[in-house]
Amino acid sequence: MTGDEILIASSAAAMGDHVLEIEYLIRGFRRVLYVPPPQWPSCRFEQGENLDVTLHMTHTGLTLGTNLDTLIAFTDARMRQLVLAWELLLGQRLQLRRGNVAPPRFPLIDGAATSQAGATFSDRCEATVVHAPAPMQMPQVPLAAERWVRTLAEAGDLEGYVEEQLRRHYLIIEELWEDYALRFDDVDKVKREEIRCVRNFVSHSKCTRDPTLGFITTNLPSAEVQQSSPRAVRFDRISQEHRAFVARYAVDSERIARMLVQLKIEELRSLSG
Repeated sequence: MTGDEILIASSAAAMGDHVLEIEYLIRGFRRVLYVPPPQWPSCRFEQGENLDVTLHMTHTGLTLGTNLDTLIAFTDARMRQLVLAWELLLGQRLQLRRGNVAPPRFPLIDGAATSQAGATFSDRCEATVVHAPAPMQMPQVPLAAERWVRTLAEAGDLEGYVEEQLRRHYLIIEELWEDYALRFDDVDKVKREEIRCVRNFVSHSKCTRDPTLGFITTNLPSAEVQQSSPRAVRFDRISQEHRAFVARYAVDSERIARMLVQLKIEELRSLSG
């Protein structure tokens, strides 16, 4: 669906080439996002000295019959899809806010379209920015994938808390693995089982059952609780050894979770296609 397709024009009331301008602010970038900046159609991209990104979206050729509320909602959705694409790319969250809306200057008559500005989306952001040329087309991720992208991005916000990152990765793995298990090789299938053991290890006060017990005692003997009956292992959050052990598996949990999200996005795009 394009912007033109949602314009409801009335030829009898046509008033010429009127313009709707909508401004969006996206915060949280740490360095320049694109070099050179993108030249996307109907969009002016600006990144200020504070590294916030402002997008000025323009719709032209509007008439009194144009449904401005529908057009604004459509543009809001495009911006959410763009932010999701950036969050997926960067692995951390962004903050999106709609700013000023400058509607076309139609005469005030009964039934004339109106618009309302001011809507906030997403959460806070601490995004690691990719310093690269801009893509030719504005990146977009289907809104139906939002919960998985946001979970992956939340994990990126938890730098320094590897156990929390791995837990969030596993939320995605647990939900999507069965749908795409055949897309992974035997090495990753084994790795997924190991990640599940590590997730159990960091999520419970004690783990007393196999396979988690056997896997942890074999690979991290210091985690075994001494003089415990039955045998048990416990994650020590202040132990550098324990955190380093979890961090090794968080690398693979992030990779597998990201691949699963990308596979889901590919499926959603093909279905809408």
